[in-house]
Amino acid sequence: MGPNEKKFKDIPNTIITYKKNDGYAYYLSSNRSHFEAMEIYINNIPFKKYYNGDNSAVMHPINDYILQSGTQTVRIKYISESGMPFRVDFSSSMDIMTLKIGQEFSLGKRHTIYETPTITNRDNPDYQDFAGTGLMVFEDQFTFDAEVPYHFTGWTESQDLTKLKPELLEKKIVSTYQNIIDILKQKDRETLYGMFYQSEFEKTQSKYYKQELFNKFSVKGFDFVLEDPSVKFYPLENYEVKIYGGGKVVALESTTDKGESAIRFDATVTDRRTGDKFEVISNMKVYCHMPEGSNTLVPIR
Repeated sequence: MGPNEKKFKDIPNTIITYKKNDGYAYYLSSNRSHFEAMEIYINNIPFKKYYNGDNSAVMHPINDYILQSGTQTVRIKYISESGMPFRVDFSSSMDIMTLKIGQEFSLGKRHTIYETPTITNRDNPDYQDFAGTGLMVFEDQFTFDAEVPYHFTGWTESQDLTKLKPELLEKKIVSTYQNIIDILKQKDRETLYGMFYQSEFEKTQSKYYKQELFNKFSVKGFDFVLEDPSVKFYPLENYEVKIYGGGKVVALESTTDKGESAIRFDATVTDRRTGDKFEVISNMKVYCHMPEGSNTLVPIR
């Protein structure tokens, strides 16, 4: 049974169905020549973090990182995991694909929007070397323009969390994460729905879902962790506090599984093809902000 939506009747958010010419859906893919670590941030919010050789060349939707039309900023951080400085032949690129709302994925327009910068080899002017050659960490960024029909404040007008004492901020975010874990353990769907309503609403609108998809992915999106008896949460430990969104978004990230959330759990899954069961370790990413006038951290993405 889903949450009692009448409880939230006073929330003035109505799912809007957008038309094809109202705006675009955006997708981003990345690749790199050597699988050193790579972190990608869209508008100062973590998008993907690839460590331990992880990689993905598929197109990922990014509209839920876009709050409104205009210039969007993508920052990339390459980190050597081999213990050796970057070589001259390291390269990486990123592609953007745009679709009109409702357009078939196969009809999307894809183009390369970023390539790692190079410098002329001083010994052989015919060759171009990676600009980060010899470094252990290299950062860069690029921008692109987006046209979307929605306009969200999101975290942009929230409190600056860097002004809080670090120990107080850590106490608040640890308490918030532990509360989420406890709610999941207690199978308290009502409280969980209320806590994530605003963030799920914004993601629904940015991805152009209709009401039925909002119910499927947002209302019922927690069904697995709420209902599967094999889900076992790890203690909230081995974490570090990370601040994003220009100082207005905070998260706890694992120090033992780089780039992943500190909310981690075991579960048993079944291979649909073979019927074999195996255990997996998963995590639940939660980014929080503190709205103006509030003393409480709440999920924003």
